[in-house]
Amino acid sequence: MKESISKTPEDKHDIIYVLRTSQQHHVMLGMMADQKANVILGSYLIFITVTQGILDKNELLSVPIWMLTIAYTLAAIFSLLVIMPRFKSKKSKDGKEYGNLLFFGGFTELNQDEFIKELSGKLQSNQNAHEMIMQDIYQIGQVLNKKYTNLRLSYGILAIGVLTSFIAYTIVEIM
Repeated sequence: MKESISKTPEDKHDIIYVLRTSQQHHVMLGMMADQKANVILGSYLIFITVTQGILDKNELLSVPIWMLTIAYTLAAIFSLLVIMPRFKSKKSKDGKEYGNLLFFGGFTELNQDEFIKELSGKLQSNQNAHEMIMQDIYQIGQVLNKKYTNLRLSYGILAIGVLTSFIAYTIVEIM
């Protein structure tokens, strides 16, 4: 049987600690996805630079290199989708902002006084603060889902491109 959760002040600090830790973890995962996408983009630029000279000198390698170039270009496009900033300002029917006030995209259309008023209104209790952090964690998770889906596609396309390019190179060498 589970013990009931006590509501001592110490326990309330544990709640905010867990929420902050989760929020920081999600932010770090976003940074890691961005770094991985940047690695693909950087290597793509180096690849394009190096292969231009090879294509001019060796026509036999043109098919494998073009195959890899196409795959690398698609992988670079999905990597760009990972690092491309995206945010929407959401408005309710009465024109008031209802987005995440902890994220700049949720309050950029508010002036400073409106922002302070809205945030102060939401921070009237610890429960409201916890809910705001939980909303932020959820929204970061939604963004991470998109980032890692695009990153997975980028790596998958690149892997298929390397494999098909290797097969094409092997065929060219055998003939």
